[in-house]
Parts: sequence; C-alpha cells; structure tokens
Amino acid sequence: MKQLLLHVRPKQTVLALLDNDILSDLAVERAGEEDIVGRVYKGIIRNVVPSLNGMFVDIGIGRNAFLRTRDLISKAIPHTEGSAVLVQVEKDSTQTKGPLVTEKVSFAGKYAVALAGSGYIGISKKITDESKRNLLRRHAKEICPAGMGLIVRTAAEAAGEEEFKRDLASLRRTMEVVEKRYLLEKGPALLYRDGDLAVKSLRDYLTQGVERILVDDREVWKRLSQMAEEEQDMSPDRILFFEERESLFQYFHVDSQIQQLFERVVPLPSGGTLVIDYTEALTVIDVNSGSFKGKGIPHDELAFLINRSAALEIARQIRLRGIGGIIMIDFIDMEKKEEKEKLVHILQAAVREDRVKTVVCGMTSLGLVEMTRKRTTKRLWQYYYDICPCCGGSGHILSAEAAGDRILEDLENRRREGPFKTDLEIRCSADVAKVLLSPFMKKQLDKTAGRGIIIREEPSFSRETYTILSI
Repeated sequence: MKQLLLHVRPKQTVLALLDNDILSDLAVERAGEEDIVGRVYKGIIRNVVPSLNGMFVDIGIGRNAFLRTRDLISKAIPHTEGSAVLVQVEKDSTQTKGPLVTEKVSFAGKYAVALAGSGYIGISKKITDESKRNLLRRHAKEICPAGMGLIVRTAAEAAGEEEFKRDLASLRRTMEVVEKRYLLEKGPALLYRDGDLAVKSLRDYLTQGVERILVDDREVWKRLSQMAEEEQDMSPDRILFFEERESLFQYFHVDSQIQQLFERVVPLPSGGTLVIDYTEALTVIDVNSGSFKGKGIPHDELAFLINRSAALEIARQIRLRGIGGIIMIDFIDMEKKEEKEKLVHILQAAVREDRVKTVVCGMTSLGLVEMTRKRTTKRLWQYYYDICPCCGGSGHILSAEAAGDRILEDLENRRREGPFKTDLEIRCSADVAKVLLSPFMKKQLDKTAGRGIIIREEPSFSRETYTILSI
C-alpha cells in the first residue's frame, strides 16, 4: 500500500512517500528558505557573454541568473543588454554559481504540462492504448491556443474526459495570466510561483496510486480537504488527520529511515554495501561485495547478483538524498558483455520511477556507469546539517602536533624581523597547549623567542586558532 505522510513543523514541512512501509520518496520545505526552482520571472539582460554561450539575467533576487543560448525559444529575436526576457528557474543557485534559467517556460498540472511559446503536443510513452492517445491528443488540440503546447502525463490515461479538460483549462488560464503580467510588470519581477509542498502533494502524488494522505497539522489538513472538495476528481476521504499521541514519523518508522540517508555506507540486502561520496561537481558511488561471500557461486554470477541489488538501491538512494548532477558508479567488475548490458537496463528501469529527469548514459570499459540527474533542489543533508566550521566540510582537522609546529614556525618568522623586546604569551586550545608544554617543544619555543614564554589555554579556540601577545 502506498501512503503519503505530511509532517508539519513550525519551520519545516517534510513529505514522505511510503510503499509498503518502505520510504520511497522524500521532499523537504524549510520556512524562510525559498525554493525558486519552477518560478517564472520577467528578467532584464545585464550582460551577454558569447564566450560562455549565454547571458546573465537580473531576476531580482540579488544574484544574476545565467541563461544559456541553447535555452532560448527564438534565436532570431535579439537578446541585447537591457532587454526583457520571460524566464523560468531550472536549477537553483550554488555557493559559487547563480541560478540557471530558461526561456522554455512550462507549468505542471495534474494530467499535463503546459509549454509556453510552443505548438508541440506530446503524449506520455507509457500510455500505450492508441485510441486513448488519439483522444487525449484531440482534446489537447481543442484547448491549446496558439503559442501553447502540451505534454500529456501518464496519469491522464485513468482520468475522465471532463477532469482532463478541466486540468487543461486551468493550465491555459495560468499561462494567460503570466503573459498578461509580463506585459504589465516592470522587470525584474516575479510573475509566477508554484504551490507549497502541501499543494504539490495533491497534484503530484495522488495520481501515483497513493491510497491516502496523512497530515499531522490540523490547519494544513483543513486546507487540503477543502482543495479536494473543490476538485471533483479528488476524494476528501483520502486525506486524513493524524492525531495519535506518538509523532507521525515515529509511528511509521520514517525518522530512522531518514537518519540512514546521512550515512556514507549503505548496506544492501545481498550483504554487499554502497559507499557514497560527494564532491562539488559529481557524486561517486562505489559498490562492494561486503559480507556476501556466496560459497559455491562463480565469481561472475556473484558479481552480477550484488550489482543487481546495488542498482535498485542506488536508484532509491539518489532519489531520497536529492542527489543531482553527474553521478559515477563503480560496480563490481563483470566479464560478460551481456551481463553488463543487462545491469544497465535494470538501472534504467529503476530510475524511471523518479519524478526528476534521470539519464543512465551507459557503462565504460572500466566498469563505471555514468548517470546524470537534474539538480532541482539541495541535497537532503543540506536541509539538516551545516558545514563544520572546524574542518570546512573536509572531515579532517589539523592535528595538535601540526598546530604546535605552525606556532613554532610563526615565531621563527617573527624573530627574523627582529628580536623580541618583551616576554611572550601564547593563547591556544587545550590540546595544542599540551603539545607546546612538552619538554622538547618548550625548549624550542624559548630558544626561538630568546625570552620567557607563557602558554595559556583558551577553551573557545580551535586547533587552528592561536594568538601571540607581548607581555
């Protein structure tokens, strides 16, 4: 059974999709941390950079966005500095880059996605009934005005004719409102923002075979129930208020499953393990055999069994952890070409459940599988953890001995500028002070300074923080 949980806190809302009590999808929304992906702006071009095949656009958020030349709808229309453009945020900003925007604006509905500036009508490949495809295409053409295209989603196959038409009409109205605001507003300006996580839960998840939604906040429950009543194809009975004494996520054992998503090593049902490491540009996943020995099983068969188990779990992990960008997977080596191809097909089938566009590029001669997943949100750990101020996210801090050597070298450099005229006081952390007070190091410090030195512990100092004072 599939069920959706909405855990609402004062400053955070977490959506968890459970499939037979196993966490299958996860989304986090923090109050005060605006998710700008999907928002539509009237932007002003500030700088055209041919060498980068794009231009920087001011969308009014304090940091210019980047619009690639390939993401322009019509390259015949001049895009010069100071001109206005209608753009949608495709990728959020990072620590080093501003957001990525596109002129290919789209609006997601329950049964279709509207495309601005396009006449394309597309039907989901998962809808295989030819008569149903033709019917949906005909309805789409009836409703779409000039300059608007549609991609019909898989959920439309089970929708009634009136429900489908009503959804398309709503998308058309949204498109028309945005176009009118674009003409009236003075840029840069925000023209459209998507609904919050609670609203998205109705639109994006209730059509995926979800039997019920459980909400632990009464106000949010009332709002969703009212929305369901207004939408004739939704049943308010499927939206339930959770009022047990125990926390919603504890009751369904979601907290423990979320905590596992921050671990570097992921155990596999087969006994193997995944090791997941992040870099700025890409994510690397290593598949290990772990404790799975498989006595009596040939090595190649054993490798395929572990790799198959790993492929299914990798698809789940990248979805739950919000991993985006380039992903490199180092599977256990296999000799047979057909097994390598079968493994790639298994991974491709597994990522089809992902709502975010994910592409499995194939396997290299070294057994590495290359993947890309559209980066739309932050990684999951970024919602829960800050980068360590001591190590800067590297996972390593300076040893006390190395910190002591650094202080000694600093003294030597200062001594070269001239002799010290007074005694000195060194303030540092307790473990560094212990190193400096050792007989050998104290002798070296006194010899270098040529005067008396007092070592004082500062509890608030890190190993890399110290002060040398004249006394």
